[in-house]
Amino acid sequence: MGDGVYLLTTNPGLEDIVEIELRERLRSRRDFRADADAISVERKPWGLAGALLASCPSDVLSDGTHGADLEDSLLEMQSIYHVVRHLRTVELPGDDLMAELLAAVEETAVEPVSSDDTFRVSSKRSGTHPFRSVDIEREAGAVVQRQTGMSVDLEGYTVHVRVDLRDRVCTVGLQLTRDGLDQRWEWRYRPRVALRTVVAYGMLRLARLGAAPQCILDPFCGSGTILLEAAKMYPQARIAGSDKVIACVEGARENVRAAGFDSRVSVVHADARDLAETWPAASVDAVITNPPFGVRLGKKTDFEHLYDRFLRGIEHVLRPGGRAVFLGGKRRHFVARVLARMRGLRMKHVRVIETGGVYPAVYVLERITPDPAGRSAVSEEGP
Repeated sequence: MGDGVYLLTTNPGLEDIVEIELRERLRSRRDFRADADAISVERKPWGLAGALLASCPSDVLSDGTHGADLEDSLLEMQSIYHVVRHLRTVELPGDDLMAELLAAVEETAVEPVSSDDTFRVSSKRSGTHPFRSVDIEREAGAVVQRQTGMSVDLEGYTVHVRVDLRDRVCTVGLQLTRDGLDQRWEWRYRPRVALRTVVAYGMLRLARLGAAPQCILDPFCGSGTILLEAAKMYPQARIAGSDKVIACVEGARENVRAAGFDSRVSVVHADARDLAETWPAASVDAVITNPPFGVRLGKKTDFEHLYDRFLRGIEHVLRPGGRAVFLGGKRRHFVARVLARMRGLRMKHVRVIETGGVYPAVYVLERITPDPAGRSAVSEEGP
């Protein structure tokens, strides 16, 4: 039996969060705990941002339960979109890339589980090639059909073959996820632009709240993505949300009810620029939110004034030691200038991620007791 190798996909910039969650989940499984550290994880394999390659040695998989435990753990993760059982990597050396790619597919063992299996082939391609992704899907599909005898079924398939090409690196695998693992909520209300659940989970992890925060607040809750992720992660915590758009308030409440969290998640109509008027001082452990401080507000928006009001509100509502995590575009100079005027918040971490084709910065701030002798505005840390 060979090594079990799996390709995991996430948002570029959150690869470390994925590795942390994976190791935690494996250590939590009684049968896998002793072997959890045997898993090797490569971030950004083949230079591919937003991807990880997790490998489990064959001697660990020789225990019949471990393969199922590993795949079950992967399919329960909140920080990823898809899981692909990786079968083969080939660097295509010659000039006839399509012929070499098809030879790689032909040399890869793709075996149906039953005689009723059907399949589809999907492909993602990046780089310059004399063919398109749809050409790979059609030609590779013909190879798989000839090898296995399975019929093509683009909708009702039971086997999902992936043949991806990045420059000259071809990877072949079996995708284990049909819908993305981020599709875990029943959305009664969903605006056109909404925060991805994987990003919300990553923001909550970056807050480093420990095992038992008492209260988490999202003052720009929108459709409630952060509220739902927080309620799932911290079942003992009180989760509060607010928004100044009444349609968002009503929609978030519907989504919270659909998820079964309405007994401990509350959503109110309020303006996040006036947090001190809505929430008592030092009343929450964390503010996790996605303010609309991006291009949608227009070039004439006074962003520094918005950040000033927002961050002063955070300073008011956070308990000492509490954390704030928010997406704020790339306007670091506004955040830095506002923080320089405040004595109760310091920056702990900042990173850039990719989501939906844009690259916002994630800021992590901590509520501190001001030091009369002075303090540093930045204290860098990881997740």
